[in-house]
Amino acid sequence: MKIGLLLLSSLCSIALALPAGGAELVFGVSTGSAMPMTRFQGDDLTGGLLKDVGDALARELKARPRYLTLPRKRVEAALADGTVDLLCDLRPEWLDSKRWQWSDTVFSNNMIIVGRIGTAPLGNLRELAGARTGTITGYRYPVLDHELGPQFVRDDAVSDDLNLRKLLRRRFDYMLTNSLYYDYQRRAHAERARLSRAVLAVEPFDTYCALAPGARITVAQVNRALLALRKNGRMQAILESYQPAR
Repeated sequence: MKIGLLLLSSLCSIALALPAGGAELVFGVSTGSAMPMTRFQGDDLTGGLLKDVGDALARELKARPRYLTLPRKRVEAALADGTVDLLCDLRPEWLDSKRWQWSDTVFSNNMIIVGRIGTAPLGNLRELAGARTGTITGYRYPVLDHELGPQFVRDDAVSDDLNLRKLLRRRFDYMLTNSLYYDYQRRAHAERARLSRAVLAVEPFDTYCALAPGARITVAQVNRALLALRKNGRMQAILESYQPAR
């Protein structure tokens, strides 16, 4: 009898950890990102890599995805108070709390410094010292902080798209961004001919999904879903769909 009760208790615990069929899975999404990561219409996330991958993850987990868009500085608080179930495309050092659980890699990317056609390409990070540089509000750039210290002069904007606009309007000569974003913009942006092919690589990086301890979904479940999306080719198909023809 005791064994039966223990087994029933264990099965109930497992069931509670799994999303019920049609249960809602809430993704927190920063409004600081842009295509190909996110496309917004007003406050709603309507497309981009994060939505496509989120939709695919939710499908694997037999859940209904919902996307809550938030300023970059508020996404961690939403995870802490349970407003969202998970945050994706982040790294542990980008958030304050050390208690979050982290999934396997979602995206592989590269941090780069870019400029306009005609702007002198940078040979190394030290050449950026003292130059106003386009950055994102609430984002952390530990490599630049370490290398340049107070000579790392940030010019913050709320999104990559606004930074790119400022770059093209000569508000500054260089901006920090990532290769997924910049490769997409060099093919799709209306003023793509003005964007330099020359980039300075800062560092490669992977991003993950963050979950709170005791979340309605487990890291193991998320990792199994990510693995399934890689094995069935869905993840690669999503990435390739945001690589416009030249």
